[in-house]
Amino acid sequence: MENVLVTGAYGFLGTYMVRELLDHGYHVTAFGRDPEKLARLKQENVDTVQGDLCDPDGVMRACEGADYVIHCGALLKGWGRREEFLRTNVGGTRNVLAACEKHHVKRLVYTSSPSVKPLENNLHLTEKDYNENNRLNYYIESKIMAEKMVRAQKTVPWSAIRPRGLCGIGDKNMLPVLIKANQTVGIPLFQKGNIMADLCCVENVALSLRLCMEKEEALGQIYHITNGEPCRMLDLAEEMFDALHMKLKPLKIPFGAAYGAAAVLEGIYKLFGIWDKAPALTRYNVCTLGRSQVFDITKARTELGYQPKITISEMIREYAKAYAQGRA
Repeated sequence: MENVLVTGAYGFLGTYMVRELLDHGYHVTAFGRDPEKLARLKQENVDTVQGDLCDPDGVMRACEGADYVIHCGALLKGWGRREEFLRTNVGGTRNVLAACEKHHVKRLVYTSSPSVKPLENNLHLTEKDYNENNRLNYYIESKIMAEKMVRAQKTVPWSAIRPRGLCGIGDKNMLPVLIKANQTVGIPLFQKGNIMADLCCVENVALSLRLCMEKEEALGQIYHITNGEPCRMLDLAEEMFDALHMKLKPLKIPFGAAYGAAAVLEGIYKLFGIWDKAPALTRYNVCTLGRSQVFDITKARTELGYQPKITISEMIREYAKAYAQGRA
């Protein structure tokens, strides 16, 4: 039985990744910092290694005996100090690469992030449209740097995905933020809600990572991953809040005004060194909600045989059920 190390194994994506691997007969080793969360994974017949991505020795120890490494671990938030993102997302990936080389891992599967020209609309983004000059926030900058490092090295076999808009039960960064916004100021719906949203259910992201690990065609390749179901932001919001039994509260605001206000807020927060909480409005959030960006997943479908196993509508229904039960 092949052993797969999953970094960030109890995070949002990591949790689903562990389940995907177990369901397909792999032995899983989970790597992370929190002993209590690791202990819960151990109850599911998962080996665990406690450690920090920023600690080279801990990462080296975790990789020992691994046939494959799926690198889901990252500092994932919309606001924080630049050095924090670089230390975890770039330095941590450097440590993972070194450990994979030392232990002759068959393949590293890296979870990257799509990077686009944030102020532009584009309804057909291929993997070649990647924008290495995107500096919209420190998270994006750090993921660009880390992906570049993975691609540039020649000693560790690798493949990578760029998932867009992860959502599902356990999400802390998108759906809960939209619910909170709807309960307060409202959901910004630019261009009367006609902006196109392109999301991916977390179960499908886990599926794509497993396929990247298994398929020879994936070696040295990068794939866009979405559900392949782009839809109008208004339609998505109406479906979601209808399932949650909440009244949708749209907020009408011009894109330029929202972007400008977000830039001012970010500047104030940086000036006064406020890093423990994000501004109410960030340029990243404004661009995500205010620009249509649709990703072509033809390459993943063709080379990986990727077919999403859960639809956006199914995810919304399951999320709403979990939210009502207090377990979302």
